Amino acid sequence: MAENRNDNPSDIDAVVVLSYFGRADTVACVESLVAGSPEARVLVIDNGSYDGVIEEIVNRWPSVETLQTGANLGFAGGMNRGIEWALDVGVGTITVLNNDTIIPRGAIAALGRLARTGVAVSPEVRYADGSERVWFGGGTIDAETSLARHLSASEISSSDGPDRPVLRPSQVLAGCCVTATAGSWQRIGSFDERYFLNFEDSDWSVRAQRAGIPLVVATDVVIYHKVSASFTGSYSYLGTFYYTRNGLLFGSTRQPWALGTRARFLRRHVIPVLGKAARDRDWARLLRQSVMIGSAVLAHLGRRYGRAPRLLEGFAGNWASKSTTTRE
Repeated sequence: MAENRNDNPSDIDAVVVLSYFGRADTVACVESLVAGSPEARVLVIDNGSYDGVIEEIVNRWPSVETLQTGANLGFAGGMNRGIEWALDVGVGTITVLNNDTIIPRGAIAALGRLARTGVAVSPEVRYADGSERVWFGGGTIDAETSLARHLSASEISSSDGPDRPVLRPSQVLAGCCVTATAGSWQRIGSFDERYFLNFEDSDWSVRAQRAGIPLVVATDVVIYHKVSASFTGSYSYLGTFYYTRNGLLFGSTRQPWALGTRARFLRRHVIPVLGKAARDRDWARLLRQSVMIGSAVLAHLGRRYGRAPRLLEGFAGNWASKSTTTRE
């Protein structure tokens, strides 16, 4: 890895990009960072996919640093290795960044300047389809279900009032892109690896607020996101498992004794997945999603967190293969 060449580490903005079988997206993301944020120190982590992404990054951009985890540690575990690296080498700010994003010129520096004022910040995130539609402009936590979700366009408009603020307060930030100072990361702690994938950013946001660190969305800093590039193949089923189990975990962490809150989360945001499959008469998908949801509930009750059981991963992989074959 390259040596830190800045005499004042507090001036350095570090960016951690996590890749898992996302070589093409990762290369496009890093290309945008190298071109638009040349002053930033970039680390690309391959989360055990061994798909050639590190070799391509090293060949194309020798100044970009790389790390191989050797295994799939999930978003939480993979990003934590990057946060640890950034803290060890000594930097001023740390941005965790999805690999399926495109970062315009100057965005990382702008986020770093804002973070140094004592906040944790996400940019406004728009779909990378040319529509300029907002994917994330702020987040909230539903008191009745403990669901952490993005604000709708109408909610954002209502909360902004007649003037669009430069900094919009938010209850949660989007793990797609979060920037905070190294000191803030140390104070809050890294991502809770029990989540593995999904809700880890919401949990981190809650802990940040408890630590007295305001959460804001910088409306004048925009990045572009391809959205859910990771939830394909087997993750089209495993996503249901992680969403269900981790939603229950997040609810129990926020309100340990509020069983009704978690019941409402299941009824309003999980069970409808089964209802849709039934209405579509897709009985195979109904059965498969039932297995995922049932396994998630049992895992939560048994306090089995982290990576999904290997057996469940095998089922999801086989089901995804059958779905692809059927479509062809």
